[in-house]
Amino acid sequence: MPAPVPAPDQIAAVAFGTSLTARAFWPARLEAALAGCGFSSASVSVRALAGAGSPDGPAMVEAAGAGHFNLAFVEFAINDADLVDGVSLSDSLMNHRAMVRSLRFRHPGIAIVLVTTNPVAGLQRLKRPKLMAYDDLYAPLAAEEGVSLFDGTARWIAAGPPKGALPDGLHPDPEVEAALFTRPLAGTIARIFGRTCTS
Repeated sequence: MPAPVPAPDQIAAVAFGTSLTARAFWPARLEAALAGCGFSSASVSVRALAGAGSPDGPAMVEAAGAGHFNLAFVEFAINDADLVDGVSLSDSLMNHRAMVRSLRFRHPGIAIVLVTTNPVAGLQRLKRPKLMAYDDLYAPLAAEEGVSLFDGTARWIAAGPPKGALPDGLHPDPEVEAALFTRPLAGTIARIFGRTCTS
């Protein structure tokens, strides 16, 4: 975890990613959860698209405009790992690094969280046999670039979600995902800004 950055009173966040982020409930739930972490308000704007991968990320960052964000989430590993539509590990790393640097250029002082999401099952596992290798890019990238990592995949596996939580083998039930992710994400954000969440 990078050293705490100056804490704003209000959180203005943006979440970039794939259909997993586009359909997720955790961004909206996070707005309310952060009220218990000493912030007067929090907003999370979602800029995520079905089928998007890290090659789309820099353009998505640009399209988000110049309005000030002090926090960003980045989630693209799951589509980068697709055998048909994905990219190589080296290209994924390069694209993610470009996003991090573009975010910092456009929003000075922004805190960035790289997010892994969930394992895949069935046919989706056959389409993404090296997903864990793509997820594993995030930890060294976070260390090299001084950003944060939220390992949702590890939380998903450790929790052992109920049967049916991955109905199509790829997209998690958003209620199950939000229950797993919201509170720990709020804690991660609080630590980034040197704050503490109430229970």
